[in-house]
Amino acid sequence: MIWYSVYIFFTTLLILILVEYFIYLVSFSVIDNLKGLFDGKKVVIKSPEDANRLYNRGYFGTPLSGGGLEISLYEACFLSETDRLEIVDDDGVPINHTHLIEKYLAEDEMASVKYPLYRDMRRRGYVLKKSSTPSDFRVFPRGGGPGITPSKYWLIGRAETNEFSFENFYEIAKKIEKLRKNVMIGILDEEGDVTYYKISTIDLKGESDDFGFEKDIKGVLYGDRTYVKSGSVLHRKRFYGRILNDDMQLSLLESVYLLEKEIISVEKGNSDRSFSVEELIDYGIDLQRNFLIRLKIYRDLRDRGLIPKTGFKYGTAFRCYKGKPDHHHAEYLIQPVPMGYRCSWYYVSRAVRVAHSVRKKFVFGSLSNDGVCYLKIGRLTP
Repeated sequence: MIWYSVYIFFTTLLILILVEYFIYLVSFSVIDNLKGLFDGKKVVIKSPEDANRLYNRGYFGTPLSGGGLEISLYEACFLSETDRLEIVDDDGVPINHTHLIEKYLAEDEMASVKYPLYRDMRRRGYVLKKSSTPSDFRVFPRGGGPGITPSKYWLIGRAETNEFSFENFYEIAKKIEKLRKNVMIGILDEEGDVTYYKISTIDLKGESDDFGFEKDIKGVLYGDRTYVKSGSVLHRKRFYGRILNDDMQLSLLESVYLLEKEIISVEKGNSDRSFSVEELIDYGIDLQRNFLIRLKIYRDLRDRGLIPKTGFKYGTAFRCYKGKPDHHHAEYLIQPVPMGYRCSWYYVSRAVRVAHSVRKKFVFGSLSNDGVCYLKIGRLTP
């Protein structure tokens, strides 16, 4: 019975692959005797019959009133490259693909990135149309198109050597998500291959309850660790710190957070003087780089019911659990950054790949005028 189910599954899968391949071949078949006139900026097909033939084979171009079709340069480049349209000038002289690419590059400085993305997505069976800023193309689902289905993604093209800007992409994600669309980023590498990412804002929420603790738990700070005797309740209930024999060790971030909640007091080692919250924060700022922003992100995560622990082994500040770590795997890898943070796409690629390899989601956390904000980035296979 099991073998029969496996046979049915793989037979169905093979049929679906063959159908998809057939659709691919049909959509890229040559349309004989179809010509377009290039006027220096765009290509126009004047014959209503020819225009309908091309538009119905992939939604290329924009239909003109009274018949005919206006084709943009990126569409013309693709149709010329795939031998689906012969393009001529006013004298009827054929215009080759290279000349069209040169015209497109002269018109748009990002054409060297946009066109490879357009070509790659078209070859994957998607219909693309130019979109308004901040994206480059609207991407319709396979089998869909303008007037038939809503677009699935808004695609933005970048080169591997471009910079990633947290603020820029966070604002882009917010703007496009208000339109109920998904944001896709296509990164073109220097060999012409495209890697796709999906970015989205995320409202993180955890399952951990805010258990009541006995207050006046005493801790002693040595370096960047606070040692607490008989503080295992903190670990048992909300997984603060690490148990070491009969003592518990808290990180500096945990120490500040628990001190703010008036759950512990923190004394400086070899003295009887206790830290105030402000003094302990200043101590952390002097001792650790980016302590303040990490503290603010840590505080927000805890207040959301999540359990953040160090993410050092994964190359991030935090690994984050939605529930108790002894019942859940960490779901997120979170890296706090300032709003004006910039980095190379190489860093993003490494971070997302590491997160993917350990089945976690990579998230940037930052501070905006509205409070703490999060941006999730993951690999996408169109």
